[in-house]
Amino acid sequence: MPEEIKNRLANGEPMEYITGTAYFYREEYNVTPDVLIPRPETELLVERLTERLQEGAHFVDLCCGSGCIAISALCERDDCTADAYDISEKAVALARANAQKNGVSDRYRAWIGDVRKLICPVCDIIVANPPYIQTSVVATLDRSVIDYEPWLALDGGADGLDFYRIILQRFTPVDCFLFEIGYDQGEAIGRLAGSLGMMCEVSKDYSGHDRIACIKK
Repeated sequence: MPEEIKNRLANGEPMEYITGTAYFYREEYNVTPDVLIPRPETELLVERLTERLQEGAHFVDLCCGSGCIAISALCERDDCTADAYDISEKAVALARANAQKNGVSDRYRAWIGDVRKLICPVCDIIVANPPYIQTSVVATLDRSVIDYEPWLALDGGADGLDFYRIILQRFTPVDCFLFEIGYDQGEAIGRLAGSLGMMCEVSKDYSGHDRIACIKK
Protein backbone atom coordinates (compact mmCIF):
# COMPACT_ATOMS: atom_id res chain seq x y z
CA MET A 1 0.00 0.00 0.00
CA PRO A 2 1.44 3.42 -0.96
CA GLU A 3 2.70 5.50 1.95
CA GLU A 4 0.31 8.34 1.13
CA ILE A 5 -2.70 6.07 1.48
CA LYS A 6 -1.35 4.64 4.72
CA ASN A 7 -1.01 8.15 6.11
CA ARG A 8 -4.49 9.15 5.03
CA LEU A 9 -5.95 6.03 6.63
CA ALA A 10 -3.93 6.65 9.79
CA ASN A 11 -5.46 10.13 9.96
CA GLY A 12 -8.94 8.59 9.91
CA GLU A 13 -9.91 9.34 6.33
CA PRO A 14 -12.43 6.74 5.09
CA MET A 15 -11.17 4.38 2.41
CA GLU A 16 -14.20 5.22 0.26
CA TYR A 17 -13.06 8.83 -0.04
CA ILE A 18 -9.50 7.76 -0.78
CA THR A 19 -10.59 5.43 -3.59
CA GLY A 20 -13.58 7.54 -4.64
CA THR A 21 -15.73 4.41 -4.67
CA ALA A 22 -18.35 2.83 -2.40
CA TYR A 23 -20.32 -0.38 -2.80
CA PHE A 24 -23.97 -0.29 -1.84
CA TYR A 25 -26.71 -2.84 -2.38
CA ARG A 26 -25.69 -4.46 -5.69
CA GLU A 27 -24.15 -1.35 -7.23
CA GLU A 28 -20.92 0.63 -7.27
CA TYR A 29 -21.02 4.38 -6.57
CA ASN A 30 -18.69 7.29 -6.98
CA VAL A 31 -18.32 9.17 -3.69
CA THR A 32 -16.59 12.37 -2.61
CA PRO A 33 -16.55 14.33 0.67
CA ASP A 34 -19.53 16.25 -0.74
CA VAL A 35 -21.80 13.30 0.14
CA LEU A 36 -22.17 10.78 2.92
CA ILE A 37 -20.66 7.36 2.35
CA PRO A 38 -23.55 4.91 1.76
CA ARG A 39 -24.13 2.72 4.83
CA PRO A 40 -25.19 -0.95 4.90
CA GLU A 41 -28.22 -0.16 7.09
CA THR A 42 -29.56 2.13 4.38
CA GLU A 43 -29.90 -0.92 2.12
CA LEU A 44 -33.00 -1.77 4.18
CA LEU A 45 -34.59 1.42 2.90
CA VAL A 46 -34.01 0.26 -0.67
CA GLU A 47 -35.60 -3.10 0.17
CA ARG A 48 -38.70 -1.49 1.69
CA LEU A 49 -38.99 0.89 -1.24
CA THR A 50 -38.78 -1.77 -3.93
CA GLU A 51 -41.34 -3.88 -2.04
CA ARG A 52 -43.89 -1.05 -1.95
CA LEU A 53 -43.49 0.30 -5.48
CA GLN A 54 -46.43 -0.56 -7.69
CA GLU A 55 -45.90 -1.34 -11.37
CA GLY A 56 -44.91 1.80 -13.25
CA ALA A 57 -44.62 3.87 -10.05
CA HIS A 58 -42.90 7.23 -9.83
CA PHE A 59 -41.14 8.14 -6.58
CA VAL A 60 -39.17 11.05 -5.17
CA ASP A 61 -35.90 10.81 -3.23
CA LEU A 62 -35.25 13.82 -0.96
CA CYS A 63 -31.80 14.70 0.40
CA CYS A 64 -30.47 12.27 -2.18
CA GLY A 65 -26.70 12.68 -1.65
CA SER A 66 -24.87 10.21 -3.89
CA GLY A 67 -28.20 9.02 -5.29
CA CYS A 68 -27.66 5.48 -3.99
CA ILE A 69 -31.18 4.90 -2.62
CA ALA A 70 -33.17 5.74 -5.72
CA ILE A 71 -30.60 4.42 -8.17
CA SER A 72 -30.37 1.02 -6.49
CA ALA A 73 -34.17 0.85 -6.35
CA LEU A 74 -34.38 1.64 -10.07
CA CYS A 75 -31.81 -1.06 -10.80
CA GLU A 76 -34.20 -3.51 -9.11
CA ARG A 77 -37.35 -2.10 -10.72
CA ASP A 78 -36.91 -1.27 -14.39
CA ASP A 79 -40.60 -0.29 -14.67
CA CYS A 80 -40.27 2.68 -12.28
CA THR A 81 -38.97 6.25 -12.47
CA ALA A 82 -37.65 8.76 -9.93
CA ASP A 83 -36.92 12.40 -9.28
CA ALA A 84 -34.22 13.20 -6.72
CA TYR A 85 -33.36 16.42 -4.90
CA ASP A 86 -30.49 17.72 -2.81
CA ILE A 87 -29.54 21.20 -1.64
CA SER A 88 -25.92 20.58 -2.66
CA GLU A 89 -25.06 21.28 -6.29
CA LYS A 90 -22.04 18.98 -6.06
CA ALA A 91 -24.15 16.16 -4.62
CA VAL A 92 -26.66 16.49 -7.47
CA ALA A 93 -23.87 16.37 -10.06
CA LEU A 94 -22.51 13.23 -8.41
CA ALA A 95 -25.98 11.61 -8.28
CA ARG A 96 -26.44 12.23 -11.99
CA ALA A 97 -23.05 10.67 -12.70
CA ASN A 98 -23.95 7.65 -10.58
CA ALA A 99 -27.24 7.21 -12.42
CA GLN A 100 -25.29 7.19 -15.69
CA LYS A 101 -22.73 4.78 -14.26
CA ASN A 102 -25.42 2.33 -13.18
CA GLY A 103 -27.50 2.54 -16.35
CA VAL A 104 -30.65 4.25 -15.05
CA SER A 105 -30.15 7.85 -16.21
CA ASP A 106 -33.09 7.54 -18.62
CA ARG A 107 -35.42 6.98 -15.64
CA TYR A 108 -33.72 9.18 -13.04
CA ARG A 109 -33.67 12.96 -12.80
CA ALA A 110 -31.69 14.78 -10.12
CA TRP A 111 -32.35 18.41 -9.21
CA ILE A 112 -30.94 21.04 -6.88
CA GLY A 113 -33.63 21.72 -4.30
CA ASP A 114 -34.12 22.74 -0.67
CA VAL A 115 -36.89 20.73 1.00
CA ARG A 116 -37.93 23.87 2.87
CA LYS A 117 -38.83 25.57 -0.42
CA LEU A 118 -39.32 22.72 -2.86
CA ILE A 119 -42.53 22.13 -4.78
CA CYS A 120 -42.55 18.35 -4.98
CA PRO A 121 -43.99 16.69 -8.09
CA VAL A 122 -46.87 14.24 -7.81
CA CYS A 123 -45.46 10.86 -6.82
CA ASP A 124 -46.42 7.52 -5.32
CA ILE A 125 -43.78 7.39 -2.59
CA ILE A 126 -41.43 9.90 -1.00
CA VAL A 127 -38.25 8.27 0.27
CA ALA A 128 -35.60 10.08 2.29
CA ASN A 129 -32.53 9.54 4.41
CA PRO A 130 -32.33 13.12 5.68
CA PRO A 131 -30.00 14.58 8.30
CA TYR A 132 -31.29 13.15 11.59
CA ILE A 133 -28.54 13.50 14.19
CA GLN A 134 -29.21 15.94 17.02
CA THR A 135 -27.10 19.09 16.74
CA SER A 136 -25.58 18.50 20.18
CA VAL A 137 -24.49 14.99 19.19
CA VAL A 138 -22.86 15.73 15.82
CA ALA A 139 -19.59 16.94 17.35
CA THR A 140 -19.29 13.71 19.39
CA LEU A 141 -19.32 11.41 16.36
CA ASP A 142 -16.30 9.40 15.29
CA ARG A 143 -13.51 11.55 13.88
CA SER A 144 -13.73 9.72 10.54
CA VAL A 145 -17.25 11.14 10.24
CA ILE A 146 -17.00 14.66 11.59
CA ASP A 147 -13.59 15.39 10.02
CA TYR A 148 -14.47 14.13 6.55
CA GLU A 149 -18.20 13.74 5.90
CA PRO A 150 -20.44 16.76 5.23
CA TRP A 151 -22.04 18.20 8.38
CA LEU A 152 -24.84 19.50 6.17
CA ALA A 153 -25.95 15.88 5.70
CA LEU A 154 -25.75 15.02 9.41
CA ASP A 155 -27.34 17.79 11.50
CA GLY A 156 -31.08 17.24 11.98
CA GLY A 157 -31.66 20.07 14.45
CA ALA A 158 -32.09 20.16 18.21
CA ASP A 159 -34.19 16.98 18.37
CA GLY A 160 -32.96 15.40 15.13
CA LEU A 161 -36.43 15.59 13.60
CA ASP A 162 -36.31 18.90 11.72
CA PHE A 163 -36.29 17.41 8.24
CA TYR A 164 -38.95 14.79 8.94
CA ARG A 165 -41.16 17.56 10.31
CA ILE A 166 -40.66 19.72 7.21
CA ILE A 167 -41.20 16.87 4.75
CA LEU A 168 -44.31 15.52 6.46
CA GLN A 169 -45.90 18.95 6.64
CA ARG A 170 -45.06 20.08 3.11
CA PHE A 171 -45.57 17.03 0.89
CA THR A 172 -48.26 14.46 0.16
CA PRO A 173 -47.32 11.27 -1.69
CA VAL A 174 -50.10 9.06 -3.04
CA ASP A 175 -48.94 6.02 -1.05
CA CYS A 176 -46.53 6.77 1.78
CA PHE A 177 -43.33 8.29 3.14
CA LEU A 178 -40.38 5.97 3.71
CA PHE A 179 -37.64 7.31 5.97
CA GLU A 180 -34.41 6.07 7.40
CA ILE A 181 -34.35 7.13 11.07
CA GLY A 182 -31.86 7.08 13.93
CA TYR A 183 -31.46 3.97 16.05
CA ASP A 184 -33.41 5.55 18.94
CA GLN A 185 -35.95 7.66 17.05
CA GLY A 186 -38.81 5.18 16.58
CA GLU A 187 -41.03 6.52 19.36
CA ALA A 188 -40.31 10.15 18.49
CA ILE A 189 -41.12 9.75 14.79
CA GLY A 190 -44.31 7.90 15.76
CA ARG A 191 -45.39 10.77 17.97
CA LEU A 192 -44.60 13.28 15.24
CA ALA A 193 -46.63 11.35 12.69
CA GLY A 194 -49.53 11.02 15.16
CA SER A 195 -49.54 14.75 15.85
CA LEU A 196 -50.07 15.29 12.11
CA GLY A 197 -52.88 12.73 11.89
CA MET A 198 -50.74 10.07 10.24
CA MET A 199 -50.00 6.41 10.93
CA CYS A 200 -46.43 5.24 11.44
CA GLU A 201 -44.92 1.78 11.32
CA VAL A 202 -41.29 1.42 12.38
CA SER A 203 -39.15 -1.57 11.43
CA LYS A 204 -35.78 -2.50 12.83
CA ASP A 205 -32.43 -3.21 11.23
CA TYR A 206 -30.47 -6.43 11.61
CA SER A 207 -28.97 -5.14 14.85
CA GLY A 208 -32.43 -4.73 16.36
CA HIS A 209 -32.42 -0.93 16.19
CA ASP A 210 -35.16 1.33 14.88
CA ARG A 211 -34.26 2.08 11.25
CA ILE A 212 -37.14 2.47 8.78
CA ALA A 213 -40.36 4.46 9.25
CA CYS A 214 -43.31 4.00 6.89
CA ILE A 215 -45.76 6.87 7.36
CA LYS A 216 -49.19 7.18 5.76
CA LYS A 217 -52.16 9.49 6.08
